[in-house]
Amino acid sequence: MRYLFVIMILFVCINTQAQEYFATPEFRKFWQNLDHLKSLESDDAINYKGSPYIYESEKASLSLSNNEQIKGLTLRYNIYNDRMEIKKDQQFYNVPREAFIKSILLDGYLFKLIIYRSGNKKKTTYCEVLVEDSLCSLYLKHKIILKQAEDPKPYQDAKPPEFKKVNPLLYISIHQKPAVLVASKNDFIDLMPNHKEEIAGYIKKNKVKFKKPDSVRQLVEYYNSL
Repeated sequence: MRYLFVIMILFVCINTQAQEYFATPEFRKFWQNLDHLKSLESDDAINYKGSPYIYESEKASLSLSNNEQIKGLTLRYNIYNDRMEIKKDQQFYNVPREAFIKSILLDGYLFKLIIYRSGNKKKTTYCEVLVEDSLCSLYLKHKIILKQAEDPKPYQDAKPPEFKKVNPLLYISIHQKPAVLVASKNDFIDLMPNHKEEIAGYIKKNKVKFKKPDSVRQLVEYYNSL
């Protein structure tokens, strides 16, 4: 049993070294510099109800800009703060929004840092990839709000601050341009450069609901097939 334990430790060490050796110089620098960043763990954390995280995975992977994959990482997505967090030596650190990281796979869900339009400005955010195509891509933006704590009232105990999930947002990118928020049938049709009549007919026939991501995903796949 002791020998099996030793072999397992050696395998983990060798695997970690292999990750650092075969990764790009950018990733090696990123991994080594994590120790110099401030840990996200805090001893004086507030007692929140709920969680700002989804899809924490010990089998997460990063896809780099050169298409190399770094596997066997522990990552989680902090929806409320819109940041990816990576674990090293029992501590979580913020993943800087570096260009060499192409995408992140969490528990089977693919995430990318996308550019989107907010009024006249361009911003970035992490989104789950539902459809990715050179013609039309669809991204899901998870949303969480923080309800403030409530003081005790007559016949009611005090309530701690609470993280609550709300309806996600959907973003559409045409021809790989900055994504645009889509919340209704008219939003979608107005974005389409072609096949507006076919799209309107499909939406009506299939009763597409823009509050249901899977329904919109099928619509985007149909558009890409035209």
